[in-house]
Amino acid sequence: MEDCSEIEKIIKLTLIRIGIKCDMVGFVYLEKAIEFVIESPFYVYNLKDLFKKVAEYFGVQNSYRVEANIQNAISATYDLRGFDAINEIFHMEVFEPKRKPSTAELIKLIAEYYKLKLYEVEKSMLGI
Repeated sequence: MEDCSEIEKIIKLTLIRIGIKCDMVGFVYLEKAIEFVIESPFYVYNLKDLFKKVAEYFGVQNSYRVEANIQNAISATYDLRGFDAINEIFHMEVFEPKRKPSTAELIKLIAEYYKLKLYEVEKSMLGI
């Protein structure tokens, strides 16, 4: 079994913390999409290219399946519990409660969470 890089671990734990279920296909696609945006931020402004890159990475023929699975993961999470946890991890209201984020918004927010190293703040608050 392949070990996860530090960036993958942080993104996966963040997705789990905000309520995305890790057993959904969209979870792994979303994780990789966020990783690609961290590496090349322009992708968040061209989701078609981002979904194509994720599809190529996973060997998926149709990038629309990647998009649909990511949107399904976001919608299922929103329907189940909402996205209030996004504000919790930023320790401020960066996202309007009771509103479902767009795919680009969610990807960008989690990429910024990583880039700003806010996970380090979380660790220190928890004494880890």
